[in-house]
Amino acid sequence: MRTRILLGGSALALALVLSGQAFASGNNNSAPDGPVILDLVGQPVPHTYTQYTASFIAGTTSTDLSFAFREDPAFISLDDIVLTTGGGANLVVNGGFEAGLVNDNAPVGWTYLNVFGASAAGTVQANNPHSGLNNYYDGAVQAYDAITQNITTVVGQTYNLSFWLDDNSQLTTFQHLSTNGNITGSGGNGIDLIVYAGDGVPVPAGTGGIPEPATWAIMLVGFFGAGAAIRGRRKLVAATA
Repeated sequence: MRTRILLGGSALALALVLSGQAFASGNNNSAPDGPVILDLVGQPVPHTYTQYTASFIAGTTSTDLSFAFREDPAFISLDDIVLTTGGGANLVVNGGFEAGLVNDNAPVGWTYLNVFGASAAGTVQANNPHSGLNNYYDGAVQAYDAITQNITTVVGQTYNLSFWLDDNSQLTTFQHLSTNGNITGSGGNGIDLIVYAGDGVPVPAGTGGIPEPATWAIMLVGFFGAGAAIRGRRKLVAATA
């Protein structure tokens, strides 16, 4: 059973006021805005580990690589993320999630994001790895959450991304929103994974732009605390694939 971890009320209130974002439960929220390089919407949902690839040309010397998840009734497993320039070392830190967590939701080397309204959160677990011992296991309900990592890049250079994905629901097609009438809980059928790569992290739909540095610092407080707090509302699904 997952443990409920609560952020202090004053700290959470401060984070909410200064960030200008609400951490209310999702209500069939739209996909985050940002520099999308891959959106699985419309593709079949994999029920065994399947490899996905994408590429991008760096426009800045520092690229934010982000994965956003939605899975209303069950869980998505992500593992073995690799980013290269066509060979050589993997530029992603802890792409296999073997190094564990820096907090309840953020893998080592990654930052956890949830200002999008998801009423559940992802975490590293040793329940369904593609390789090694761990995978990232996410079941964000009625909205997306995300993990992000900043990577040093060369302007104009092409970068090739690959990763492995599995899902333990009965859903068959990736879609941004729940279409079965349930827009508040884990009975919905929204499911998606979106990859972003560019100058800035994904932001809630309709807000546009990249958070200012001061706002970003405050948002981190909310990301770490609020994401952990809402994990107590997790749906009752078996934790093994």
